[in-house]
Order: sequence, then C-alpha cells, then structure tokens
Amino acid sequence: MADRKITDLTELTAPAADDVLPIIDTSEATNADKNKKIQYSTLLRRLPDGSVGAPSIGWLSDLGVTGIYRTAANELAVSNNSTFTGKFTTAGFQLGSGTAAAQLHLFSSDTTDQVIIENTDAGLDTAPDVVLYRNSASPAANDNLGNLEYRGKDSAGNTHAYAQITGGIKVATNGTEDGILDLMSSAAGATASRVRLFGSNVGIGESAPAYPLHITYSAAAGTALQVESKLVDAASAGDITLYHHRNGAAGQDNDEISTVYFRSNNDAGTPVAVDYAAIQASIVDASSTTEDGKLELQVQAAGTLTTEVAITAANVTLGSRPIIPTHTPASATATGAAGEIAWDASYIYICTATNTWKRVAISTWP
Repeated sequence: MADRKITDLTELTAPAADDVLPIIDTSEATNADKNKKIQYSTLLRRLPDGSVGAPSIGWLSDLGVTGIYRTAANELAVSNNSTFTGKFTTAGFQLGSGTAAAQLHLFSSDTTDQVIIENTDAGLDTAPDVVLYRNSASPAANDNLGNLEYRGKDSAGNTHAYAQITGGIKVATNGTEDGILDLMSSAAGATASRVRLFGSNVGIGESAPAYPLHITYSAAAGTALQVESKLVDAASAGDITLYHHRNGAAGQDNDEISTVYFRSNNDAGTPVAVDYAAIQASIVDASSTTEDGKLELQVQAAGTLTTEVAITAANVTLGSRPIIPTHTPASATATGAAGEIAWDASYIYICTATNTWKRVAISTWP
C-alpha cells in the first residue's frame, strides 16, 4: 500500500466497535515497541477516572475544568468549573453533595428556590403541570396515589413527618370515579388527616364525610367552630348567613329557609340519632317590599319535633304554658321596664311604665 498523508485518507463516518486506531504507548521504553493499535470500543470504555478539577471528558472552551468524571464504582459525576454539581449512581440521580436516599435527591444548604418549573404558554390550558401517576393494573378503593411529605427533626434529632398532602381513590369504577385528598398534620406525635376532600364532600376530622361539610372531633368539651372578626367597627361582623333560594328564582310563601338541628342518640338497644331541638326560619310573605318571616323554636315532644315558640311580625305564639319566675317588686316605683311581669304567692305584678308597677291580688282556689 502506498504511503498517504492522514489528511488524504477517507473519513470514517460510522465507526464499528472493532475498528482500530494507531496509538503510541508511552509506557514502553523502546521506540520499536511504542507503536500499537487500539480498538475503537476499547478506547471509549477505558477512559481515565478523572476528578472534579480534571474531568475525564472536558471542553477546550472551558479549559477542561467542566465535564464528566467518575467519582466511585458505577458513579458518573458532573463538574462545573472544578465544582461538583451532581452525579448518577445506582440509586438514581442527585444534585449537591450528600448520600442519596431516593431516585432523585437534591441537597442544598441555602434558602433559594430549589425547584422551579416555568412555562411561558399564553393560552388557557393548565401549565406547568406536576403529575403524580400511580399506574396500577388493579386500581381499587382506598389506594394511595401519591404523597407530599414535609419532614423535619424533633428535639431528640429524630426524623418526623410534621405534615403531608396525600391523594387516593374513593371509587375506581369507570365513569363514576371519586377521589380523596388529605391534608395531614402531626398532633401529639401522630400524623393524621385533619381535612379530607372525599368525593364531593369535605370532612374536618372525619374520614368519611357524609355532607358537603362534615366536622367530627372527640376532644374535650368546648368550642368546635368559632367565627372571629377583628373589624374595628360597631357594625355586625363574624356573621353566619344561611341562604336558601330556588336557584335564583323568587321565594314563595311558606318556604322553609334553613334549620339548625341539635342532634343526639336515644337509648334504644341500637341507639338512633334524634333531633331533640331545632331552630327553623321560613317565609310568611314573599311579596317584594312587604316581606314577612317566621322563626320557630322546636323541641321533641313525645317523640315528635314540635314548635313551642313561633315568632312572626304579627305575634309570638307559645306552644306550651310559659313559666315566669317569682319576684316581688319592693314598691310601686321599684326598678322595672314596661312590659315586665312577675308574681308571688299573693299578687301578679305588671310594670306599666319605667319603674312603675301595678298589681292584682291572686284569689284563693275555689
């Protein structure tokens, strides 16, 4: 074969693994032994380990201090300007220095943002999205689908999950799927669901809420719900409004607006929930500008929820006999407000004006 310059050789654009390259072996002392060949695949598989300051594969424009190198057995690391950035290991991928404990593990000691997902789409579609997808071949009710855990140390140096957000399946049936989302927090060392979105219902302290908002708690007696306002004003605030309407249509006479029930169990062998009392509001007259309403105080009477006090614009109706406490005004000019009624064993007293009392003697029972 005639001698040719290297620049005159045909370019090989698809090298095979067993193609060879000429190479000078500097470990040989004798010049005659220095000229050798090396397979293309061997060259690629026999890179030096390199280091963070001198990566095995680097770039001329970065002076060879940015590139890829081997940190340990079966580890491939990235160096940027002689600074360790991250590495791939058999456990996964990590960024920052530390011992990876997950397929993706980020280490940092600063307080800047560690993860940013940015999307510049100007449309109405959701973006950027984060999807936790449990691709199970046998989905079933109560399957957990994903978890965001907020973990920290306790005073003894133990790792503890202080809060979590978990998602799950309530109903997996095609076409009628229902989901579960739990907001969890630690209380007295135990992490549990505090707020649960359960299909279309929301539970607070309730694992299977049966109503749009269902609150259940077993703590000591006391306040379960407080609505607090810090408005510096004499106007009403911290209000609770019960608003019932016919999907925006006009209300009608005798419409029951809303009811507050007071419920507990009876003493049956299998206790039954009973509404022992209720406060109910309704419409008497729905006519515009002349509206009248009614408020009823109801209690159980021999097993039936019965109205005992009904308040309307026209009157107050009592379903039972009122019991008026005994009281004897000290004199006809004793302190009193017009309309007060009192009695003792001898008289019935009526306050007819401010601090002005009249009395009627009570006759002996015949």
